[in-house]
Amino acid sequence: MDTKNGTIELFAQVVVAKNVQRDEPIFFCTDPVNPNRVIPFRICLENVDSDPIVAIENIIFDFNRKEDVTVNLTGNVTITLKFDLVFLVKDASGNRAVRVIPGTFTKIIQLHEFSPSLTPAELAEEVEDAEVLVRNVRFDVILHRNDECTSQQGNRGTPADVLVFADLIVKLTRFTDVVVVGELDMLEKI
Repeated sequence: MDTKNGTIELFAQVVVAKNVQRDEPIFFCTDPVNPNRVIPFRICLENVDSDPIVAIENIIFDFNRKEDVTVNLTGNVTITLKFDLVFLVKDASGNRAVRVIPGTFTKIIQLHEFSPSLTPAELAEEVEDAEVLVRNVRFDVILHRNDECTSQQGNRGTPADVLVFADLIVKLTRFTDVVVVGELDMLEKI
């Protein structure tokens, strides 16, 4: 801030182009018969004190927007989200436990899918940064109470079929200077 000539210099992050993916599957398997179809991913939730799980009481989609998102800007846009699915589970006796299943989602978005669409030259010249927002996360889960599985740690567990969908908003941005010129009101000290 230059108080002598009354100018304030700021910078703003401006959206150059945006892509919105509604109800995008982000945790799933691909159907081996029809590769264009997504099917639930089979996970193994470790039992609570050796007792099978009878209920999933809550699921949390946990990720850090700044640390767990990678965006590669080379001719197209590749986003990678690293996240945890945090399950609050309960056994028949009412004992509860937290089970965490890690997940990774990667998607390539072509430049013509952005609004407005970009050329590779515009991507290189205009875009300095990118941000990915995850909204409206939805879970489809089937717990298989009468089945057993073995967790990655070698413990007995209860299987569940999980599909996770979300809205993904990808913003390609650049920074621009903003200069405000005017008079400053200086309060006199009494």
